[in-house]
Amino acid sequence: MAVYEYKTHIKYSDISENNELSDKGLLNILSEAAGVHSAAVGYGLNDIEQTKVSWMLLFWKLKFFKRPRWNTELTVKTWPRKFEKVSSWRDFEVFDELGKQVAIASTEWVLIDNVKQSIGRVTEELANRYGIVEKDAFEEKFEGKIKEPENKVKVYEYTAKRRDIDVNHHVNNGVYLELAYDALPESADVNFDNLEIQYKKQIKLGDTVALFYSKEDNVHTVCIKSQDEKTLHAILKFY
Repeated sequence: MAVYEYKTHIKYSDISENNELSDKGLLNILSEAAGVHSAAVGYGLNDIEQTKVSWMLLFWKLKFFKRPRWNTELTVKTWPRKFEKVSSWRDFEVFDELGKQVAIASTEWVLIDNVKQSIGRVTEELANRYGIVEKDAFEEKFEGKIKEPENKVKVYEYTAKRRDIDVNHHVNNGVYLELAYDALPESADVNFDNLEIQYKKQIKLGDTVALFYSKEDNVHTVCIKSQDEKTLHAILKFY
């Protein structure tokens, strides 16, 4: 199918207090575009009973060029740029109604075998359904990993609630971003141009996590760890 195009409008829930597209709003839009694309090739959410597989997000890299306002029409272009044995890289480009570039993003996903409840294998049939576009949204290379800072300060703890749980029975990806916002100092503007999120281990209902904050060279990093600090659930980097 090559490059897939998804059109939408910025909703009220997608904007910040300044009536600008928020980080979380864009992440939700891109996640929806990826889901709709998967559904179009027969691997969507409603197809899991037949396919027995689903995708789990491992990594986000996002760059904003501008922040449109409420009700702006957006065109999202998305494509898988690489398939590996158990994972896939998917990139995005976002344009406003005038054709101006709003943002770019890159993601890594792992395939889940829903019968075995373990990591699955990407088959040739699956990869062919999607197709591959050998194009990187970002010119610079990156590893898809974020190093945990040594010098970080514990800010607060949070216990996962029912409202945080999604269809995958764990805390929704967007909640990690909201938790990280609350760990940032009040002086920090949450509308950063660049955002990276690495998901390490799922947070489930009732789990209590600790939020740690670090800043170095104008890069803000938030680590989400288990209460005993032995398990790293996610790292978020803002700059």
